[in-house]
Amino acid sequence: MLELNLIAYLSSRLCHDLVGPIGALANGVEILADEEDPEMRREATELLAASAAEASRRLQYFRMAFGALGGLGERVAMAELRRAASGYFETGRTQLVFPAELVLPAELPKTEAKLLLNLLLVAQAALPRGGQVEVMGSGGDGFAVGASGPGARIEPALALALQDGAGESDLDSHNAVAVYAARLAGSVGGCLQLETPVGDHVGIRFMRG
Repeated sequence: MLELNLIAYLSSRLCHDLVGPIGALANGVEILADEEDPEMRREATELLAASAAEASRRLQYFRMAFGALGGLGERVAMAELRRAASGYFETGRTQLVFPAELVLPAELPKTEAKLLLNLLLVAQAALPRGGQVEVMGSGGDGFAVGASGPGARIEPALALALQDGAGESDLDSHNAVAVYAARLAGSVGGCLQLETPVGDHVGIRFMRG
């Protein structure tokens, strides 16, 4: 039953993140249908273009984070992950740092690629007032993500989920991504470790088995 609930919560997360841009698309279409003023129609057209681009970027990210990745082979290029992550974080209060010169392999196995994108979502959740999420290399043993910003904090429920300690009664919409991340790490024989917080910085490290 936990697996079914996890699927439901992850689906809810996807829908939640798409409501905004798709709702804006609907508003833009409504304006175009009723408005005759050229300036208003121009603004509506710009809204449609921006909202469609935002929805597309989010869908591409979620496809890679939650989907089967059937068309990408057994490994995913780091450049493809960087492109998807940059698109997802292009707008909003959270900035992404994903340096091209990181000491990371050029490709990651599909499961690790999905794990990296899910950990970025967990890091984003650790920033209640926005800030910066960062992908960091970890030699050949894995990789890490960090979150820096005012009040950066990984809540106890998320920490428990990341360490695969969340049971069915603990699962909710706030920790579903963390639960999924822990499952992904465990499926390849690895584990997730929480770094000791330093000021307004927290980190999560994936260690290969």
